[in-house]
Amino acid sequence: MPRWRYQAGPTDTMDNRPSTYYQPPFVTKFNRSTRLWNLFGQKKIDLSEASLIEAARAETGLERFGDESFVPPLRALLHSLETEAELNPFGRFNARMRTIRSLKNRLWANACFEAHPEILERRIEAPIMIVGPHRSGTTRLQRMMATDTRLQHLKTWEGFNPAPRPGLPDMGKQLRRDEVKQFLDLGRQIYTGGYIAHPMDADWPEEDMLLLNHSFCGFSVLGMFNIPSYYRWFLEYDKTEVYRYTAKLMKLISWSRGDAGDKRWVLKNPQHMLDLDVLTKVFPDARLVFTHRDPIKTVGSVMSLMWHFAVQHTDLPCRASTREVWMDFCEQAARRAMEQREHIAAAQQMDVHYEEMNRDWRAAMRRIYAFGGMEFTSQVEQAMHDWLDNSEKENLHGGHRYALEDFGTSAAEVDRRMMFVRDRYAIAYEGK
Repeated sequence: MPRWRYQAGPTDTMDNRPSTYYQPPFVTKFNRSTRLWNLFGQKKIDLSEASLIEAARAETGLERFGDESFVPPLRALLHSLETEAELNPFGRFNARMRTIRSLKNRLWANACFEAHPEILERRIEAPIMIVGPHRSGTTRLQRMMATDTRLQHLKTWEGFNPAPRPGLPDMGKQLRRDEVKQFLDLGRQIYTGGYIAHPMDADWPEEDMLLLNHSFCGFSVLGMFNIPSYYRWFLEYDKTEVYRYTAKLMKLISWSRGDAGDKRWVLKNPQHMLDLDVLTKVFPDARLVFTHRDPIKTVGSVMSLMWHFAVQHTDLPCRASTREVWMDFCEQAARRAMEQREHIAAAQQMDVHYEEMNRDWRAAMRRIYAFGGMEFTSQVEQAMHDWLDNSEKENLHGGHRYALEDFGTSAAEVDRRMMFVRDRYAIAYEGK
């Protein structure tokens, strides 16, 4: 269970301005107009389970979900959203939209599984899974490895819309991609700071958190909404069926592309730190690459990233609630990963430090490829170099600014809570 240990002191400098101070005109206008319509009993945004499932079925014309392991997580989430999150109208709209999208994808996916049972017979061979704290270089590492055409990766549009659309040309690929492109274009206007911290494009590699979201057990809702009871439930919930369904979606995506059954995946997700036992049960031959970075940097950066999303969904100040969850998440994830790694074969895991990638990424990649049993070819090296050069020229990852003090904490407090992981993996202080 979480241990809330923060206590504000006389030097607390936390930014306590209401979230409305940071909301762009689109969100302000949406909230104002929706509240006006609500006065007349119209435009109520319904977050009831029955309403959401009914909408998904109506929009797809499908009835059967098949695998209904999503129901307990969905109920836990909806309860917390209604009783704790203090959502503004835009927050309710966001929660309804993302929930219906996942339910629709589960309906479409089940239609594919029923029509093509051979999909589930596909194997996922020795996936390379990048696991590490948020903001520790996992995105950079995955996107560099995704330039290797021998590996398959999850594209952003596939993560949001993994299921083919029955009856549409090319399984609805263009429509699914266009929906996500439009969604991301709007997101850059609303969550500008979040997209600066974590740039996204419909065709870029993205983390499999997007697939966990379709089981209502991905960490993204913890960044979107203030839902402490769901967070406590989330930490303790057995996610075996969540991971099994994620594997089904991976097989569906690979099948719909026409990829060879033995083509290896490269994936990444910080959330795996919490559930390595489940991850290795569902993917027993996975090759785990653990990343490490100064916790003072990772904790401050992830709190800022999540706040940029949460601040749009409530009118109340939300820095304190963001700090409470994400300080604890970072600590819980590190402790659980350390403990569970003791039960994973040494040959199945390796460690890479952020500073190592900065200092000599080629040497780091040679180690990773040797660990994964693949040749690090000159063609792959050049493709990675080109990606990195383009990223640096466009400054894709250099515009994020944050301060721990904005969240009422300090480097000393983060260091105190995270010293156990710094000591265990000899993680250096950045800038010292």
